[in-house]
Amino acid sequence: MEPQAQCREALDEMSREADRIVNLILHTNMPRVDIDIQIENFREACARRWPGCDGLFEMVYASRFRRIWEQWQQERPTDGEPWESAWDE
Repeated sequence: MEPQAQCREALDEMSREADRIVNLILHTNMPRVDIDIQIENFREACARRWPGCDGLFEMVYASRFRRIWEQWQQERPTDGEPWESAWDE
C-alpha cells in the first residue's frame, strides 16, 4: 500500500474511533469513568501511531469530547474520592 493511502486509512480509523466515543457519550448511560478509560486508550493509540504529536490529540479530540460531555451529560461521579479525568484540563 502506498504511503498516502496508509495515512488516509489511519486517519479514517482514528475518525471512526472518535465517533465511537462520541456515540458512547451521547447515546449510552456509560459512567464517565468508563468513558475516560476509552478516551485514554484512544490517546495511547494516537501516540503510538503518531509519536510526538501529543498536542494534536489534546487540541482536536480531548477538547471535542470535553465539549460534548459538558453539553449532553449531567452524570458526574458521586462515589468516593475525586479522580482526574483523561480529558480535563
